[in-house]
Amino acid sequence: MGEKDQIHHAQRVGKVANLTIFLGILGVILSILALTTSQGLAQRGYGFSYLTIGLFMIALGYGIRYRSQYCFYGTIALFVALACNFLIRFFVQHTAYLTLRLVLCSWVSFRLIHALPSMRILIATNTFPDKNNRFIKFWLKQKRT
Repeated sequence: MGEKDQIHHAQRVGKVANLTIFLGILGVILSILALTTSQGLAQRGYGFSYLTIGLFMIALGYGIRYRSQYCFYGTIALFVALACNFLIRFFVQHTAYLTLRLVLCSWVSFRLIHALPSMRILIATNTFPDKNNRFIKFWLKQKRT
């Protein structure tokens, strides 16, 4: 296996870790808004329980960044369970918002399952996932100019 393949696998796992962290932060922000000001968000399922899930997503994302296979499997299980939950709720309520959440969780589940072989290769080669974030690089570049 060449050096370029290891970089590709590290980037793939790093991207799903960043995606998990981002969705966790988004869930925490929406849950705090639902608990403090927005009744609309509270009616859509955000609140204390989703705040807990969002914090759990952040922790799992950082676990993936530090090459924990248990965090990786836990993240897959979490997003598959959320997708199943939104699927069941969609059959009951038929709203576009649930469709969006179902599609998002299904897409993240697909990305995580697709990155599973890359995570196994990183563990076997004792390589860590890529921790670079293109958005942070963009903001740092903007500050310098």
